[in-house]
Amino acid sequence: MKNIVISGYYGQLNTGDEAILRVLIDRLREYERQENEDLNVVVLSSRPQLTSKIYSVDSVNRKKIWEVVKAIKRCDIFISGGGSLFQNETSNRSLYYYLFQIFLAKLFGKKVFIFSQGIGPIKKWYNVLIFRHIIKLADYITVRDYDSFDLLHRLKLKNKIDLSADPAFLLNPCCEKRVEKLLQTYNIDLSKKTIGIVVRKWKKEKDMTDKIAQIADILIENEGYNVVFIPFQGKWDIIKINEIISKMKNKPYILSESFQPHELLGIFRCFDLIVGMRLHSLIFASKMNKRFVGISYDPKIDSFLKMYGLKPAGYVDSFDVNNVLLNIQYMLNESKIQKKIEQITINMIQRAEKSFEILKEALSTTKKRKNINILGVRIDCINFNKAKKKCIDFLSSSSPKVVFTPNVEMIMLSQRDEKFKKILNSSDLNVPDGIGVVWASKYFGEKLYERVTGFDLMMSLMPELEKKRARVFLLGAKPGIAEKAKENLLKQFKNLEICGVHHGYFSEEENNTVVEIINSSKADVLFVAMGMKKQEEWIYKNKKKLKCKLIMGVGGSLDVLSGEVKRAPKMFQRLGLEWFYRLITQPWRFKRMLALPKFVLIVLKIRIFGGR
Repeated sequence: MKNIVISGYYGQLNTGDEAILRVLIDRLREYERQENEDLNVVVLSSRPQLTSKIYSVDSVNRKKIWEVVKAIKRCDIFISGGGSLFQNETSNRSLYYYLFQIFLAKLFGKKVFIFSQGIGPIKKWYNVLIFRHIIKLADYITVRDYDSFDLLHRLKLKNKIDLSADPAFLLNPCCEKRVEKLLQTYNIDLSKKTIGIVVRKWKKEKDMTDKIAQIADILIENEGYNVVFIPFQGKWDIIKINEIISKMKNKPYILSESFQPHELLGIFRCFDLIVGMRLHSLIFASKMNKRFVGISYDPKIDSFLKMYGLKPAGYVDSFDVNNVLLNIQYMLNESKIQKKIEQITINMIQRAEKSFEILKEALSTTKKRKNINILGVRIDCINFNKAKKKCIDFLSSSSPKVVFTPNVEMIMLSQRDEKFKKILNSSDLNVPDGIGVVWASKYFGEKLYERVTGFDLMMSLMPELEKKRARVFLLGAKPGIAEKAKENLLKQFKNLEICGVHHGYFSEEENNTVVEIINSSKADVLFVAMGMKKQEEWIYKNKKKLKCKLIMGVGGSLDVLSGEVKRAPKMFQRLGLEWFYRLITQPWRFKRMLALPKFVLIVLKIRIFGGR
């Protein structure tokens, strides 16, 4: 599995930046499908929980420096993705922050990709000097406009720099039926010409609010057009829009700030022209082959318009109302402009693809192993979320898929028992259950960065099994324990279908009867809790007889679920010291615990003297 960290201005509910992120993640998932390779994507975001929910990826709070450092240290490729991150028009702090990330990634020996960025403006000679010395560390650089391309060449970088285009050109709009549904509540008469206006607050503005209000009034009153205000950054744009509307005589339409980028892109089908202050409002218009007029607040607007042979109708701190209106009428009435926009947009889409071709090449040259061999036992290189996803995917299989959770004790036992080692290696998925396995992995060819405990994996599957109406069977533990575990699970997951339970204390003669009970229950998922070795041997022996789709060994999980055994406190779990908690609460496990120091000594011996 390859680990990728994506950095950008994400989590701020900015439609343009979220459009870039959506395209990046969709393309990475497409690469996963085509190459049959697992990618673990981590996004640095100011709202990590929201980003995780929307895109189904891991996310780290970009304001928590230590968390950012850990994420970059774990990655294979660091992508500084989209937008205009390298500029100090807004502040020096932002420029230094993103440069620090690149420096850190190279310090850890990671590949760095500056991905379709708009570069500049960078003010003050010392900022330019810092930027030059750090940006030249990047392995791949693509920029989205000619001005950024020229700026980097003037700095005389030796890096290969490719001219691309903004990734948002590759965003796919939602379907027309979805657009109709989204616009139902607004009752916009689309038989009339409809002008979309995208504004933003800017510190240098003078009487911009009054002028935009005047333009909107003239378009409604004199021309008979619909005017629709479109927020591109949530409540921040809504505040500015409300300021403008308070100074208008006529009532325009205002779209909701909650639309996703692909929904907003689809809505752009309904407009005849966009008047935009935000770059991505112009990109969305061109993507949908709509006419547009730009009002500039930043050189990136000028750079974009230049690629279409256009100039800004004005600047936020100085523009003439009549000039903007003339630009609107010219764009609406000039017959040749439509074809010109279409032709240039085709070229922009082709250029945007170039960055992804380079990214695909970078991914293919980054070699990662799918599994590692720790003392003869296969451990799959997989993190918690990927393990969970794989288990859910197993539910679609036609034959039973087996998941084992090898820990240090199991690996050490396999050193004395070749048959048990063979059984462990026969599974469809072996997750690293234990901090000792994670620690040892760095000496065996692929550093694992988190343990995936059987109990946590099992519990994380419950909500998904509940949603999918999958049938669950609990097998193992002493008589009565599985029943208590079922009761407690149903308190937490009321709609979970637990189709059967059975204790693990049955004889060899009763084995076929137990298998028949499980099969007759039509269970999709079988959790087997018979303890180390016994449960793996039972699963191996009976796999072909069982009709389940997912079979997982879960050790003492039913004892914990029933309340018979307490799990280690969260602090011990986070520190990877559950084994120590078990030792102090169950001292009779001392002999079993000796496996850990023996394991450490064997691993260190291999590290120092070689061999396996």
